[in-house]
Amino acid sequence: MSKKTALKKLDISINLVPQDPFFETPLGRFLKWALSVGRYIVIFTELIVIVSFASRFTLDRMVTDLNGSINQKERVIQSYGDLEAEFRFIQQQIEDHRQLKQDANLIDIFPILNENIPRNVVFETLLIRPDAINFTGSALSQDALNVLVNNLQLSPYFTQVTVNKIESRGEKTTGFNFDMKAAINLHAKK
Repeated sequence: MSKKTALKKLDISINLVPQDPFFETPLGRFLKWALSVGRYIVIFTELIVIVSFASRFTLDRMVTDLNGSINQKERVIQSYGDLEAEFRFIQQQIEDHRQLKQDANLIDIFPILNENIPRNVVFETLLIRPDAINFTGSALSQDALNVLVNNLQLSPYFTQVTVNKIESRGEKTTGFNFDMKAAINLHAKK
């Protein structure tokens, strides 16, 4: 029994691989560290690649859903295309009607002018706008010019009659050249 007690179990490890003295140098220790850390870097990089690959399916599904939504909304917008064309056509008709109504009002001014202009007055330029009239011309006599100014001032269709210029036509010809303007009031009642 004494032999049994003398033999105690000892933990002995035997390494039959000889130790390389290279791993004791600074370069060897760095390479040993790089190899152990490099494994973790490779594993981390592979995990990133796997996550990227897996997220690609999610992103592809989102792109597909987005394209489907865009196509659906595009079809809805195209279905309103006829409505928009009809709306624009009606807007153009309304604008044309307004223009025709305005032109009709401008045409109404000619008989009124004809009533107020003496025979001895000739217009050289006549500019008619919806709210005013500008004209230049010549009157063969001072009486004709006076009658023109008085008729325009007394007419209910013209207001703010302004004579911008009166000048003699010259020594060899009789009469006066004039430049006038007046505001138009076609809604006035005689």
